[in-house]
Amino acid sequence: MPPDDSKPPAGIARGAVLASTGSRLADDLAFAAELGLQQVRLDVPWALAQPKPGGFDGDVFEQLHSAAADARGMGIATWFRLLQPEVPKWFDNDGGFTDERTAGHWWPRWVELVAERLGDVAAGWVPFEAPYAMSMRLVPDDPRRHGELMHTLVVAWRDAWRVLRIGPPVATSLDVAVERPTDPSPDAAREAHRRDQLRWGLWLDGLRDGIVRIPGRADRQVPDLAGACSVVGLAARDGVEAALHRAAEQGPERPLALTYRPLGDTDALRARAVTAMWRDVREAASEVEVLSVTVTPFTDDPEHPDRPGIATATRVVKDSGQAFVDG
Repeated sequence: MPPDDSKPPAGIARGAVLASTGSRLADDLAFAAELGLQQVRLDVPWALAQPKPGGFDGDVFEQLHSAAADARGMGIATWFRLLQPEVPKWFDNDGGFTDERTAGHWWPRWVELVAERLGDVAAGWVPFEAPYAMSMRLVPDDPRRHGELMHTLVVAWRDAWRVLRIGPPVATSLDVAVERPTDPSPDAAREAHRRDQLRWGLWLDGLRDGIVRIPGRADRQVPDLAGACSVVGLAARDGVEAALHRAAEQGPERPLALTYRPLGDTDALRARAVTAMWRDVREAASEVEVLSVTVTPFTDDPEHPDRPGIATATRVVKDSGQAFVDG
């Protein structure tokens, strides 16, 4: 019998990003298991877990530890993301990631704390996600400071790797996209090239050979950056097949993973997008190793109607969810 091309290749895990706090978590985990998902990703909320420098709120870690242990009992692997847009106020007040000394002092200590408290139940780590978007949010209009920030983020990634590399796998989640000039001018072409380098080359080249290449700055070698991940993870919304191939060709020799947010104004359009995504993943997986596809968000959140999930807030699977589960 010929292979069923309508299904994702065997061995590609399906997962979802779940809300990490509140009373919904236990039921969302049970729902994920019911849908046959093999993994979930939870946030470790730095701002809640460490409201003051040096201390921590044990209840936050206890809830996440318990949830991950429960998930393991359901056959679900739990990955933890260590950084969110909301950072502790004391960290932000001291410059956060825009200050090299502040980031270099406090960020590795946070990573060490999370590893100590959750390492025994973690299936994997995502130290932070979407570094390009993070940098644009923090320093949107100053090219010089933007370059400094991007270098600090690369060093922060290396610092997290140094702490986490002896445990469960560590995955990137790079917000990649096709960058095109906004007009035919040479300036627009140069700007598109700069954005492309910051989204792709800075990270994939750096993780391959340990050299940080930021437009407008001299190249710098960063110790222990080469090979500083277990999985090359991409956060993409379209162009999935091309993105996976580019990551495999340009980055370090590591398996790939995809975090996917379906696009579309209606769920019918998002369902079609999910179907197209699986087609792209199947095509790519015939040539490169793809470990997992994680969809985000999992369920609707009334506080964020612009981020529809693949299921309703009452855990009814939508067409987009069925397309994701069926592959």
